[in-house]
Amino acid sequence: MRELENACERAVILCSGEVLQVEDLPPRTAAAPAVAAGGDEWLPALPEDGLSLVDLEKRVIERVLALKRGNITQAAAYLRVPRHVLSYRMEKYGLRRGS
Repeated sequence: MRELENACERAVILCSGEVLQVEDLPPRTAAAPAVAAGGDEWLPALPEDGLSLVDLEKRVIERVLALKRGNITQAAAYLRVPRHVLSYRMEKYGLRRGS
């Protein structure tokens, strides 16, 4: 998980514009298929014009909080991050319990 976080942060920092584009990713990352336990069906279709990593992270946090009915401890465990990290990100994005 930490490796993925580092790769995402690096891609955002090195991004040539305000929106992360496929061409902003390192070559081996851009060409690699998305992999999950059951394939990549959990990953939404990626828009041609790019994707805001910040918006994506916010939306994922919102959905997990809704799934866990606002329980921050359970949401943090689900996201595999420490509770204080999730609380920080919630504050950063202006999210509240049950958001």
